[in-house]
Parts: sequence; C-alpha cells; structure tokens
Amino acid sequence: MKTNNIIGRNFRDVISPVYLPMVKDILKELIGSGKDTFRKQVTLPMGETKLTLLVNVTTLKDEYDEFMGTVVVFDDLTQLLKAQRMAAWREVARRIAHEIKNPLTPVQLSAQRLRRRYKDSFPPEDTVFDECTNMIIKQVEDLKNLVNEFSNFARMPASNPSLNDLNGVITEALVLFQEGHKEIEFTFSPSQDIPAFNLDREQIKRVMINLLDNAVAAVDQDGRIEISTSFNPDLQIAAITVSDNGTGIPAEDKPRLFEPYFSTKKTGTGLGLAIVSTIISDHNGYIRVRDNTPKGTRFIVELPIIAEV
Repeated sequence: MKTNNIIGRNFRDVISPVYLPMVKDILKELIGSGKDTFRKQVTLPMGETKLTLLVNVTTLKDEYDEFMGTVVVFDDLTQLLKAQRMAAWREVARRIAHEIKNPLTPVQLSAQRLRRRYKDSFPPEDTVFDECTNMIIKQVEDLKNLVNEFSNFARMPASNPSLNDLNGVITEALVLFQEGHKEIEFTFSPSQDIPAFNLDREQIKRVMINLLDNAVAAVDQDGRIEISTSFNPDLQIAAITVSDNGTGIPAEDKPRLFEPYFSTKKTGTGLGLAIVSTIISDHNGYIRVRDNTPKGTRFIVELPIIAEV
C-alpha cells in the first residue's frame, strides 16, 4: 500500500480486518495499564510464514495533558529470535555430542573383540552371539553418525569463500545422486549468465546434497527432481531452484522447516535444513520453500553475487 493512501486515514480503514482484534486488545491494555507507554511481543501470520514483532505503543499528550494521538513502533524480531534459537540448539548439539561420543568407541571395540574371540566357539546353528554382537557394532556405528551430525551442526565452520562456478558446484553434487538413484529422473537447467563469484565451494555443495537428499526422500519410484539456476543482473543475485513431484510439505510445517531437530521425515536428525539455512545465511543469502505445481515442493535459494574477495 502506498504512503499517500495511508496518511490521514483511520487505522481501522487501513489495517486488515484479520489484525483489528489484536490492535484493539493492545490499545485496551495500554489504557488499562494507566501508563503512557506499553510494550508487547506479538506473532502474526504472513502468508506461509510467521512474523514476530515487538510493538511499542506511546500516548501523545500536549502541554495541557490533553490526548493528541498514539504512536506505534514495530520492531521486527523474527530473525533475531531465529538466531537465538539457532545458538541455543547449537549448544544442545554440542552437549549431546560431548556426552554421547566418549563411551561409543569402547562399546564398539569391546563388541568387536568379543566377536573375534568367541565367534568360532559356537556351533554353526547357534547364531545368537553372532547376531547380537553384529547388531551392537552396527547400532554403535549409526549412533556415531548421529553424533557426528550433532558435532557438525554445533561447530559449523566459518564460510571460506573463493571464486567459483555455481553451476559446476551443483553438477558435482548432482552426479552423486544420479548414480545412486537410477529410478529417479534428474534434470538440470543451468543458466549460462551467472558469472563466477565468491562462495564456499564445500558448503554450497553440502547445501545441494541436503536439498537433493530431501527431494529423493519425498518422491516415489517414478519421481522427478528438477534443478535450475538463474541470474538477475539488476539485483546481482543468483538463484537455485530444486523442485520435486513428491508428497509436498503441509502449510503448518513450513514456518518451522529450517529449525533444528524439526523434520517431516521418519528418519534423520532434523538438522539437514537447519544446516542449509545457516550456510545460506553465512553467504548473505536467503532460502524459502514453496509448493510445486501440480504437486511436490520447491526450494529456492538466492545468493548475492560478490565477485571480489
């Protein structure tokens, strides 16, 4: 809405009817407090996301203490709260990794030693010892992988950008999935207009691996995954889009999708998209999720072009 269409109008005529009850409640709380100022944190739905605002309301009075109006200032806390949650989850991940990792190796080594020492002591038909020790070794290995994910998330390395070809980085990640998932159709439509620019090759490759891994988990045997890149020369922004024809993501899950330990999959740590979001933020970029047409999900990554170190 343009400024000229707002100035001089009553707030009831400008604000969407959806938000009017909340505004009226804030004004009532201001009056009920008996003070000239009032502060409250509110969360508003904005399309498929939520916006967290700190609302500061101040009553204006003249020199005769007569009411002149009300000033409302909004501070957007959305990204600040997200950063605070991310820092808290990293501390949780660090503690989990520290507490669990130490006992895993001796447990695994003990099971392997028992297996080597006594496996041949049992008759061929008695497979319990073999199965149990093998299960211990395998489960400990799975736990180690889990703990490594926690460690990686807790100790995300600082971005180390260098001049790279974005399409080349994507191709490297894509080859791994094309070879390992022959039943899925992968297509890549690279834009030839994107100039080489500064990015952390390994971190952006990790972004693509995580996004492709999610897409593979979402599609069926006849799945189709499409990757494309584009370049906006006016804004100097390179964009990556990863689309699939899978099950899609419910609208209520989208606002939390990039939070640590939140996952729509039955397996995994729930750290993949949180790591993706952190890497993109470190590159001063932005990632968002949208529905695909006619079904599935689209992840869109936008990265600013920085050509000089």
